[in-house]
Amino acid sequence: MYGFVFVSGICSPSKGKLELNGNGKILWAAGLCLLAAALLAYLFWGQIDDAWAYLLKLQDKKEKFREWIHSFGPWGPAVFIGVQVFQVVFSPIPGELTGFLGGYVYGALTATILSTVGLTIGSFLAFYIGRRLGRPFVEKLIPPRILDKFDFLITNRGAFLAFIFFSIPGFPKDYMCYLLGLSPLKTLTFVVIACLGRIPGTIMLGIQGAGMYEEQYGMVVALLVVMVIIGAAAVYYQEPLTHWLKEKAGREKS
Repeated sequence: MYGFVFVSGICSPSKGKLELNGNGKILWAAGLCLLAAALLAYLFWGQIDDAWAYLLKLQDKKEKFREWIHSFGPWGPAVFIGVQVFQVVFSPIPGELTGFLGGYVYGALTATILSTVGLTIGSFLAFYIGRRLGRPFVEKLIPPRILDKFDFLITNRGAFLAFIFFSIPGFPKDYMCYLLGLSPLKTLTFVVIACLGRIPGTIMLGIQGAGMYEEQYGMVVALLVVMVIIGAAAVYYQEPLTHWLKEKAGREKS
């Protein structure tokens, strides 16, 4: 989870087209393999004592969150759903973190269900707010660089394009909810897209959180490496993919 956020922050697209030549693919694959190998080496061979101490410290913090949620008794699930709604609408904390904590508290299956409910409600509220308050409000909320890059979604009613954005890691999904509120997309269609598009990532985070609670650190690290690779690839291809979607949206509009 943290590796995904880290890679998303430091990587930037360097290609102007969607396809790489043979040498580019080889170099990119080699870089990902080296990154995964370095992470595994650090955790299991390089500094195993420090890594183990860090995992124990991290688990202690997660246990405090678990105790806090359970302190609400039967209202605990509702509180967790509220946290997920809050993080979508106001975005004060990363969604990856709340999904991970859900798996730690409730296990993968229950966390996926609760997170999906909360994320769907939060996405609907952001969509509704964007639609009701209009473009002046959305322009104040969304950074100009994101608004300029994805502004073409406003004039497009295609559900397929919206679903792609929700399915791919690295895209600003919470901002997309507000922005799509300005589009001709129907509310029910948007809710279905937002719900289904977030599920794969939600499942992955729930499994990671559950693995941390059960002290299955090998599985947690393996999933982390997978998320790092997926996240890096998503960021690497974000610009050409966005360009391709813009062209597709233009063709559908015409």
